[in-house]
Amino acid sequence: MKTQLICLTLGVVLGSCGGSEKQASHSTVADTTVVKVVKDSLSVYLPDVKASLPEAQTVEVKDDPVFFKAKSYKAIPLQTVLDQFLPAYKKLDLSQTQIVFECEDGYNPSMSLAKILSKKAYLAVSDTDAPAGEDWINPKKGNHEMKIAPFYVVYTDVPAKDVTYKWPYNLVKISLSAASKELAVLFPKEDDTQVKGFELFKVNCLTCHSLNKVGGKMGPELNYPKSITEYWQVEHIKQFVKAPSSYRNDCKMPAVTHLSDRELDEIVRYLQYMAKHKV
Repeated sequence: MKTQLICLTLGVVLGSCGGSEKQASHSTVADTTVVKVVKDSLSVYLPDVKASLPEAQTVEVKDDPVFFKAKSYKAIPLQTVLDQFLPAYKKLDLSQTQIVFECEDGYNPSMSLAKILSKKAYLAVSDTDAPAGEDWINPKKGNHEMKIAPFYVVYTDVPAKDVTYKWPYNLVKISLSAASKELAVLFPKEDDTQVKGFELFKVNCLTCHSLNKVGGKMGPELNYPKSITEYWQVEHIKQFVKAPSSYRNDCKMPAVTHLSDRELDEIVRYLQYMAKHKV
């Protein structure tokens, strides 16, 4: 009953990135913010409210997984941002609520709201190392320049190697969604042997790839209309995940080196299961 109530209350689903919403001009920021809070109190389009954000403080990140070194940023505690723009979260069951980050480039990571609020998470608004007159430095991955602006979620107490925490940059929108609503079409209801693969896919793949049109848009959809397991050999799927650049030139996908062969097998078996459960 509680889960159903949360689903009805939230009314927020994973959607498209900032391209589907127009950024208000500076002169209309205040009016736009009021309309958004009244219309949808559980999502906020960050560029619209930039002028209304609390004053940022300098925070030190010991091990930044995007820059691969220690960094410092001007940033605002994420909880402070939620308190100001999404205060309705306080009435929800945090353990049953997902916080969804939507980025311009299609990266749509999500995680438990309770989990992220248990750490020192910040919304970074600028890089203290940026040249005068600029807010950000854009690192390069091969020949590809990574756009960090307009916002970046960082932590001062989470190690870079902990992949269960997401560090979304190029961030434009934050939404709250019922965990059950987001993942209902992906959970293997008919075969509990696939739950391990589902959990691994959710943490490691869903942020960039969609499945049955749920998830990130940075990488290709993996199940609809055709499952990747229907046109790629299993061994090639696993090898591609381990070393994408050995298959595609200037590939944006990073090499996934923290998953064992057994865990990759679990994910592939889950994808094979989902090939028979398309939506």
